[in-house]
Amino acid sequence: MINKQIFFSTLFFLLFIGNSFAQKKQNFVIVIDAGHGGKDSGAKGVVENEKDIVLDVSLQVGKLIEKKYKDVKVVYTRTTDVFLELYERASIANKNHANLFISIHCNSAKNNSAYGSETYVMGMRRMQDNIEVSQRENNVILLEDNQERYQRFNPNDPEAVIAFEIMHSAYQGQSIRFAQLVENEFVKNGRSSRGVKQNIFHVLRENASPSVLIELGFINNYDEGTYLASSKGKEEMSEAILKAFDVYKKEYDSKSGIGEEVVEEKPKEVEKPVPGKTFKIQFLVSKNKYSASAAQLKGLTGVEIVQTGDTYKYYYGNTNMASERDELLELVKRKGFKDAFVAEFTNNEKLQGKQNYRIQFLTSNQKYRDKDQKFAGLKNVLRIKDGKLYKYFHGSEKTYDAAQNTLKQVQDKGFKNAFVVTFDGEKIIE
Repeated sequence: MINKQIFFSTLFFLLFIGNSFAQKKQNFVIVIDAGHGGKDSGAKGVVENEKDIVLDVSLQVGKLIEKKYKDVKVVYTRTTDVFLELYERASIANKNHANLFISIHCNSAKNNSAYGSETYVMGMRRMQDNIEVSQRENNVILLEDNQERYQRFNPNDPEAVIAFEIMHSAYQGQSIRFAQLVENEFVKNGRSSRGVKQNIFHVLRENASPSVLIELGFINNYDEGTYLASSKGKEEMSEAILKAFDVYKKEYDSKSGIGEEVVEEKPKEVEKPVPGKTFKIQFLVSKNKYSASAAQLKGLTGVEIVQTGDTYKYYYGNTNMASERDELLELVKRKGFKDAFVAEFTNNEKLQGKQNYRIQFLTSNQKYRDKDQKFAGLKNVLRIKDGKLYKYFHGSEKTYDAAQNTLKQVQDKGFKNAFVVTFDGEKIIE
């Protein structure tokens, strides 16, 4: 006799599937699940933690799909840094009658040289080979109040195996297909793929739809962690997932007998730059000078630092487009900088009087002579003594734009932590 609990769980699942098929879907529904969140930070990254990376990628994927497809409804399990229990994520997918569920995560390993993406579907094939990943992702339930709702699965119990295979056979082929498409796109994008794998994840287990769990890469690996935390990395991974969805959606429509609807769209107005302006997001003012990888910057990369007196101002982004300006501000606020705001710069606006911008590229207790080898060929270096330390500055520019060009030249010389300082003549503005 089959265990009654297993029987009724399987029956309920199959009835739910039947009911889902019976309903007329006017839209294709994709549920995008950003893993972890809130008190559950997920894997620890060299630059940024898992919960933050996957939230950014999930929102980018969703926006790309919404922009491209009018017949696709995008549902997010979370859009902010909040904690969701695993069963809630599956519940959101089922209540919305999802056609596809993707849960986005980042990987971590005891060996920090581990590298590459991998995409999981529900299944028992070579489970033991992937046990570390499933244990880490399933351990989230230890943070939940009611852990009893998650049924224990015993792979050595024939009844449990039969029930499991019945429950997930309906969507396994489609899940594997989408997982293969995702990994293929990652490879086309120059990423290293560890392939499509199977295991038992609570976040996928009760979904009545094709479902995958994507591990973008190992964020405790320095190279991969830095890439995945960067704007470039997040954008490229998001676009790869979109391309996988493009193929999957086309195949889905073909099998469903849905023809491509030709819609005459009005030509979209091309957004024009705001004349004479540059926008940056000012997100932090501090008496402290932080390094590019400092935890206080919460994973933001390419940060600009401007010193005025004993205060450091931190800026993120650089654009003259209003839409990009708003997106940058939204991203920075999601990182936790709730008081961030748009700083507007007038292009080539000159400082008044004797004021100028200089680039501080070195601080040392050593007094170096002019044209020292330590300066890597930089000329016209200004040396200022501050207590027991010597500060070294290069350049003298009247506009912030010119100062940024000089800053890049100095950083290209190897002074990666160089930053802009405002002067009045030969003195730092206090």
